Amino acid sequence: MQPFITALSGDLIAKTFLFLGFSFTDPNLDYILSRVRIQYGKHQRQHYCILRKVSQEKDEEQADFEYRERKEELFKQELLRFGIKAIYVDDFPQITDILREIEHRHKRKTIFISGAAHDYSPWTEAESEQFVYKLSKAISKEQYRVISGFGLGIGSAVITGVVEQTIMNGHRLDSDQLILRPFPQSQSGERPLKELWTEYRRDMLAHAGIALFLFGNKLEKDGEVVPSNGMREEFDIAVANGVFVIPIGITGSISADLWKEVIKTYDETKYEHGKNITPLLHELGSKGTDLARAHDIILQLLPLI
Repeated sequence: MQPFITALSGDLIAKTFLFLGFSFTDPNLDYILSRVRIQYGKHQRQHYCILRKVSQEKDEEQADFEYRERKEELFKQELLRFGIKAIYVDDFPQITDILREIEHRHKRKTIFISGAAHDYSPWTEAESEQFVYKLSKAISKEQYRVISGFGLGIGSAVITGVVEQTIMNGHRLDSDQLILRPFPQSQSGERPLKELWTEYRRDMLAHAGIALFLFGNKLEKDGEVVPSNGMREEFDIAVANGVFVIPIGITGSISADLWKEVIKTYDETKYEHGKNITPLLHELGSKGTDLARAHDIILQLLPLI
């Protein structure tokens, strides 16, 4: 029991909890919460619980109802002492809507970066790598989690940017900052490799709320540079999942094609800040936009989405 108590105490300090269907009568939890409260006092982490608000029952005396209301208020204040804020709903089905909104907001803090490049035209390789590195570092600085499939010519710069920013902040790199999913390159299992890649992509994008698309080409065995069909598939999966897609059209290759599709289908009325988002999306494919400006545009877009 002691290792469990120690682990839970650590989680209550480092993470935000949402208690659902919990009576708070467990003596072990009461002991842990008390320890955290004594140790951290006013600086303890804020947690939440969802409770159904008391309502007057049929034929219930007014005095009895008011008594239950007072108990509810006292319980609410007691939870606050332990850093737990009670959120009240009128009925339990409302909880589903709350959880859906929490999931939506959580995913919007996770960014999937899709990119592959053998040819960096119209930019140089050095310019492109610096752009991806600085962008990934800036995204991490803004407390977004990054998911990447380690695309050719792109993945290393993504990793470097996120890792440097994490170390600079004195943090330990974990899945809260970066999820890296290199693709298997050889057939060793029973399932066809392309089928496995598709499932791999679906799993990565299931965690993301925003997806960036950069460049998008690869070198075939015959020496021909062709559009990246993997990025095309990732784009289609992202759109199907309701992920907000941001192709950086000025990086060329398949990203330019995806940008044109987004501009053609984008509906600003679906978003609270849609009118502010529209000109920024357009600028990401404009001939007058350079990589430095694209970096700034993306950082402006993220909080608007």
